[in-house]
Amino acid sequence: MKAKNLMKAICLALIICFAVCGLAACGAKDIKLTVKDMGESTEINASTGMTVSEALEKAKITLGEKDETEPEKSTKIKDDLKEITVKRYAEVTVVYGDEKKQVSIVGGTVEDAVKESGFKISDDIKPDAPLTDYLKDGMTINLVKGIKIKLTADGKTTDVTTFMSTVEAMLKEQKITLSDDDTVKPELSEKIKEDMEVIVARITYKEETETEKISYETEEKYSDSMDQGTSEVNQQGADGEKTVTYKVKYIDGKEDSREKIKEEVTKEPVKKIVTLGTKTASGSDNGSDNGSGSDSGSGGGSDSDSGSGSAGGGRTEVSRQDMPDCDGSGHGYYIVTYSDGSVEYEDY
Repeated sequence: MKAKNLMKAICLALIICFAVCGLAACGAKDIKLTVKDMGESTEINASTGMTVSEALEKAKITLGEKDETEPEKSTKIKDDLKEITVKRYAEVTVVYGDEKKQVSIVGGTVEDAVKESGFKISDDIKPDAPLTDYLKDGMTINLVKGIKIKLTADGKTTDVTTFMSTVEAMLKEQKITLSDDDTVKPELSEKIKEDMEVIVARITYKEETETEKISYETEEKYSDSMDQGTSEVNQQGADGEKTVTYKVKYIDGKEDSREKIKEEVTKEPVKKIVTLGTKTASGSDNGSDNGSGSDSGSGGGSDSDSGSGSAGGGRTEVSRQDMPDCDGSGHGYYIVTYSDGSVEYEDY
């Protein structure tokens, strides 16, 4: 009888245990947690009743053997837990001059490592990494003396004391942000040296449109119905216009160069047309006095024959200059000079 009662009691206890466990399982609640890991925040899904370690494993966040968490890894997650902080273990080396010290810290920063090493930070001695940077296993922190340089940026030149080892790190230290087009001299990878001059040139590009003049052309025509040396404007010329688009490069707000990228004629120029005369003079005074040099008027013994070449008042051809078709008129001409100084033009 007693054995039967004992068996009943055991069975009842098991039933109650299973019921409690079942209720507990059914009572698990899904929640969202924020995991902070070396300054980065990640949202993960977890369930109440899980441990911190299990929640991180489910979210594929791996913990090292010496890494720690807050709350601790074994802590059960409750619905009032909002955040888990991961503290990474790191062994780092702190160097000052010829001295080196090894430091082991969990969840520390550069500033923590320097303090742990026993070295002092002052106005003249600082680490070559920002004090608030989280430690990474195996990193080396160099304590350096400040180096004076000249920094030109945004049109201003200032004297700067930097504790960074490269130009790039120095610019970050000075909170100088670079765009893709900006240029830096010397190169970002250059080591910082005493009295170095670092120049940041701000490069910007703009598209600018201008209206420009198109000069008109002059067309010349020739006419043999107009005297040579005369002209007539048949059509007045007028300038045209075009719209030109330039890509303009500015350095620190000042124009450095421009490149034409597009051109469109908005008003065609009007050609000027001019007609030039090519007609030459023909005929001339023959210079004859019709025998007026005779004493008797009878005409006897007179040598007044015009153009005969006699000495009695006639004239002779002195020169004949050939002027070929050089003006587009379609013909040439001669310039004939006579002994009395007269000049005639003969077409051919």
